[in-house]
Amino acid sequence: MISNKGLNAVQGFKFSGIASCTAKKSIGLLFSTVDNTIGTAVYTRSDVQAAPIIVSKKMDSLSEKKRAVLINSGIANAFTGRQGLIDAEKCISEVSKLLDIDLAECYIASTGVIGKTLDMDSIINSLSNLTSVLDQNGNNDFVEAIMTTDTRQKQASISFDLGGKQVNIAACAKGSGMIMPDMATMLSVVVTDAAITHQCLDKALKAAIEDTFNCITVDGDTSTNDSVFLLANGLAGNEMIECENEDYNAFYVNLKNLLEHMAKQIVDDGEGITKFITIDIKNTPTKELAKKVAFSVANSPLVKTAFYGEDLNWGRILMAVGKAMTGMDCGIIDIYINGYRIVNHGESEIDTQDYEKAKESLKNRKINLEIDFKQGKSCIRVWTCDFSLDYVKINAHYTT
Repeated sequence: MISNKGLNAVQGFKFSGIASCTAKKSIGLLFSTVDNTIGTAVYTRSDVQAAPIIVSKKMDSLSEKKRAVLINSGIANAFTGRQGLIDAEKCISEVSKLLDIDLAECYIASTGVIGKTLDMDSIINSLSNLTSVLDQNGNNDFVEAIMTTDTRQKQASISFDLGGKQVNIAACAKGSGMIMPDMATMLSVVVTDAAITHQCLDKALKAAIEDTFNCITVDGDTSTNDSVFLLANGLAGNEMIECENEDYNAFYVNLKNLLEHMAKQIVDDGEGITKFITIDIKNTPTKELAKKVAFSVANSPLVKTAFYGEDLNWGRILMAVGKAMTGMDCGIIDIYINGYRIVNHGESEIDTQDYEKAKESLKNRKINLEIDFKQGKSCIRVWTCDFSLDYVKINAHYTT
């Protein structure tokens, strides 16, 4: 059961968020009070990778232990050359000294405008204050500090039993535009008190992301800064998860459920959103083909604007199916909108009552689109939103 409790649902972690370069909170810090906390991360696969991505990957190569995550908003520190790398390392070097931990135990992330360098004087001068106000209940300040065009905070947690011990996982996420993670400007931090090996933690995170964060799109654009961090401190006291046994499966399922919730929260806060759209592609020969079709439809500006206009233009859906160029037979598919069939075995159901009901249902905020290929047993579900006038306005004036 997903809870609205935030990051502080997990014991042993402290948080802070303060203003630095701007009037709003713009720099946040997460810190584990437990010495043997481990961490793993998944990053963007974009060919343009921000300096904090490169630096965090370097920290991964140096140690499995991770006790701090430093994040700034407003400036992405991407495409900033050697200076960006120097600045990112200087930030976590200062944090590691203030927290009295090894440099390799720190992650760093940035989000905001690409191509601008960090205001290092403001950030460095803020770090002493940032570390001094760390508090178990400072999670709201932390999440606020990492937001950009988000309209609300995104935090949640989940609790479950492992061998008589309650285990907790909590997560936050930010992102509402430049969203199509490929591992959107998307960042997520996840914490748990589970006792688990680094190998199992890493495996669970990578597997859970595939059907959650990697199944969302707002605009089809993959960020230079996408990062998901997962830290585990072991305070739950459960028997150590060392292999893919029953306890591992329970941890993985609950982690996946939480990340799916967070992924949907990102889409539901998409820039200018008026429709939250769930797309199910069913009965294809392979999952890869299903995913190709799903994102072809989900990222189509014509499909997205049709949903915004509440226009049941099913031809646009078929266009997007076809341009995926999967080689599957598109002449036998069924298409359903909110449970109403509008295409039956490749032919329009335009004269049926279901078609009229489907048109009327487009007034709902939540839209369900199902495409049944009837050519296999594979399937996928992805989440997206419409394109509204507000999306254009937000991104037309992003740097101004």
